[in-house]
Amino acid sequence: MDPALAKASSLAQSGRFDEAAERYRGILRRRPDDAEATHFLGVCLVRSGRPSEGLALLERSVTLAPGNAMYRQNFGLILAEAGQLAAAEAQFRSVLAAEPGNASAHNFLGMACQRLGRLDEALAAYESALRLAPGDPAAANNLGYCLLERGEAEAAEAWLRRALAAAPDNAMAHNNLGNALRLRGDVQAAVQSYRRALALAPAFSDAYYNLAMALRDLGERLEALGAARRAVQTAPPRSPAWQLFAELLAVTRFTAWDEAMAADCQRLFAHAEVEVQICAEALLSLVRHAPRGALFRLLLEHALVADEDFEREMTAWRREQLLERPESLELVCALAQQCFLNEYLWEESEAETAALEGLSSRAATALELATLAMYRPLRGHAKPREGGDAFERLWRRVVEEPAAEARLDIPALTPVRDAVSRAVRAQYEENPYPRWHRAPAPGAFPLRRMLRQLFPHLDVRTLPEAPEILIAGCGTGRHAAISAQLHPRARILAVDISRASLAYAQRRAHELGLANVRFAQADLLELGALAERFDLVECAGVLHHLADPLAGWRVLVGLLRPGGLMKVALYSELGRRRITQARRLVAGLEVRAARRRLFELPAADPAREVTRLRDFYSASGARDLVLHVQEHRFTPEELARMLDALGLEFLGFEFTDNTLQAYRRRFPEDPKGLSFDRWGEFEREHPDTFASMYQFWVRR
Repeated sequence: MDPALAKASSLAQSGRFDEAAERYRGILRRRPDDAEATHFLGVCLVRSGRPSEGLALLERSVTLAPGNAMYRQNFGLILAEAGQLAAAEAQFRSVLAAEPGNASAHNFLGMACQRLGRLDEALAAYESALRLAPGDPAAANNLGYCLLERGEAEAAEAWLRRALAAAPDNAMAHNNLGNALRLRGDVQAAVQSYRRALALAPAFSDAYYNLAMALRDLGERLEALGAARRAVQTAPPRSPAWQLFAELLAVTRFTAWDEAMAADCQRLFAHAEVEVQICAEALLSLVRHAPRGALFRLLLEHALVADEDFEREMTAWRREQLLERPESLELVCALAQQCFLNEYLWEESEAETAALEGLSSRAATALELATLAMYRPLRGHAKPREGGDAFERLWRRVVEEPAAEARLDIPALTPVRDAVSRAVRAQYEENPYPRWHRAPAPGAFPLRRMLRQLFPHLDVRTLPEAPEILIAGCGTGRHAAISAQLHPRARILAVDISRASLAYAQRRAHELGLANVRFAQADLLELGALAERFDLVECAGVLHHLADPLAGWRVLVGLLRPGGLMKVALYSELGRRRITQARRLVAGLEVRAARRRLFELPAADPAREVTRLRDFYSASGARDLVLHVQEHRFTPEELARMLDALGLEFLGFEFTDNTLQAYRRRFPEDPKGLSFDRWGEFEREHPDTFASMYQFWVRR
């Protein structure tokens, strides 16, 4: 090698990329068309944080030396790192066109196809690599991981063990083996694999994340939280790890102030794609042991706090801010945000009402307007010139965002003629539900992969890679936003009966940059007139609000292509038994009076348990929970009769916990969990199994 190139290469291999880059530039000043210097300067620039410059040089290097397979492979790998997977695939295919026996190029092609969601092509590429290089542990690991994504845990385990036999210190293969073992139900063994991966690579964030998931499966919540915390500490920008941290934090309650934990919790709020709502009460238990500082203000601003004592405390504190002297603009703005989140649900005294009448007419400064915003919307008020960051955030949420929603043009697909549909629409126009401000960013999890994991026995090959999806009854769009991210190649139509809900949904989808979902107003009962047909229809929490749920369901079945799938969620009679009692007690009341009556019940009264539910702590949530204008509930046996009437095949319930494992232990003769009679028996033995809803999949 040329001595100048050799010195530059040595610097690059030792990680001194800036120094190496200067050496390569010196060579290129003398020899502008030197392919090697051009190529490795590009690599150095990418590695030192200048990817666009580096990629341009890498592309030039393959032009200068079109027959150099290593240059093309490096270019392809760095394109893949940059997320340019189609371009990376093209480079690997170019290498293979010239060198069909290049095992590493087959392996890299498999990686690109796998990340593009084309698992069958990826498997073929890995198999080609292994035919050419049977002992290659990297290709064996990748083949195992690909099989794992297909839901073929047993085959995946065999290939991952083969990879580890060849390279026992491969931390990634140990991590992947843990995933295969967990999918097969051997969670203890999975934990050991994750721990082995971490012993080899102590900063391996994915292994900490997977370890946390496995420990959660085992009921080791505190250890799981510790592992999730290490996952976010070792890779702070990783959204799924932060989301898992929030979910595990949710079941924690603090009895003392923990400064280090508080710092991690503050960082949690910096990730706008993480749903912090789920851990609001856990954070409340922490901030109660410290002065009202930054974490307290973040909690008030970003999460609806569902706690009876907190509501009483904050109602009294709000009264003090209004009738006496506000403590600070920042605190008043934070409390006003909390009041906006609960839709001004808290009780107010006659003295407060009288004071607000005067304040409403004179409020002009940021502090006066923020004080008013603790009780009322700020429609019609002028924005002051100076308010500071906290006031700017408050003004944007309570004034600018609702105004933007009012200006949106929402297309109407159908009329609304049914009387019950009109009543339901009126409820959600007044109280769009649910109000959400953050949604998890789950990352791509295409439909085929999702179904393989949920139902390994299901043949999903007939489903297109880019499915057409209908979300029937999308409400304020949270479900649609998550689905659009899970299925980035899908085309999604999300409809709802309420224009106010749809405006909220459309604004949030636009803010999240979701281009594969469109919104329209429609009555589910009238959708039969649509010319479109869908591969998947999702209808969660909607059919039970129709006058005739079976009639609405029949309309949706007619919109499915043959072999199409539906995901449905319906209320359980047993699961909602306490809510049903509460509904009877408050029938005919307005929201505040209904809540007052339920708060006054004895602690032992089953109906009072609804006061522990998050929905009870916002106006739209409480109305949906105990004052909905129309509600049906079902049993497993009734579900079976409805599916028979519709000619639908039951694929199984969907759970987020270990319910299916408990069911299998109880009924080993039904391992797929397809017997409604047995589920009925199981639910009678465990009446809170479907406390939220029955969530299940069916096929036409």
